[in-house]
Amino acid sequence: MKVLRHLYRRLRDYTIWLYLDRARWHKGEPVDRFLQAHPRLHLTYLPPYQPGLNPQERIWKQTRYEVTTNRWFENLELIWSTILKTTGSWSPKKIRRLCNIS
Repeated sequence: MKVLRHLYRRLRDYTIWLYLDRARWHKGEPVDRFLQAHPRLHLTYLPPYQPGLNPQERIWKQTRYEVTTNRWFENLELIWSTILKTTGSWSPKKIRRLCNIS
């Protein structure tokens, strides 16, 4: 709810359309009540299991490929630091391409 409240306040001059996956926390009575009280906000749910429509899935797939393919890590901290280093080196152009944003 904090994210929805924040978006609603920050984008007060706009109608907001959010496209979401079908995660449990994106649905339910609290979300329904919030939507009823905030008419400028509209949620549209992606079809079940459509990673091609969900940019974060493409980002995650590329991250796994670049960071963990054929590699062994001694500990979790090393995996995390390698993920941060790799994704931090990506150009805005690469991120837009992965997210299919022109």
